Amino acid sequence: MQLYEQKFENALAFMQSPGVLNPTGDKPICYVTYDVEDVMEIRSLIQTSLKPKAAFYGYTVHILSINDIIRDFINNNEYKDLYWSGNVPEKDLYDSIQTEINNEHYIEKRILEKQDEIKDKERPLLVIKDLEMLHPYSKIGAIENSIYNKIEVPNIILYPGSAQGTARTFLNIYTMDGNYRSKNF
Repeated sequence: MQLYEQKFENALAFMQSPGVLNPTGDKPICYVTYDVEDVMEIRSLIQTSLKPKAAFYGYTVHILSINDIIRDFINNNEYKDLYWSGNVPEKDLYDSIQTEINNEHYIEKRILEKQDEIKDKERPLLVIKDLEMLHPYSKIGAIENSIYNKIEVPNIILYPGSAQGTARTFLNIYTMDGNYRSKNF
């Protein structure tokens, strides 16, 4: 637990001046990595550690759940009845949802909508949680690259997996991906 609390502290301290001269990018986006099996601990630490620490740094925390985004997409999609009918093979079902989400840039749009909703509030901080729900639909690296130049508010992304330098491995099942410009904690 102390490890994650320290990661939150380090990320928030970094957010105070993310580094305009940073060769990897200057957007205030930080990833706080955590062991996949610690997802429930991270969820509780949002309330008990991250929010109070963010308040200390003057931020107002706004939470965005990838789980909610995916659920809303599936429940509001015109193919909803087909998704739940049981008549589509599981792989085809996941492939179909993945194609629709990616073609519509659905997750990217929802992140930017949330940013637009909070950007005029006092010192907003967007915390993106439930990233594990992206599997098998998308990867956060592709999403970040798509919207990177549109990020206007600080983001902390709670990332299930591990990191080495600027590279990350999502859920510890994908190969290490070094195409991130943001900072790992």
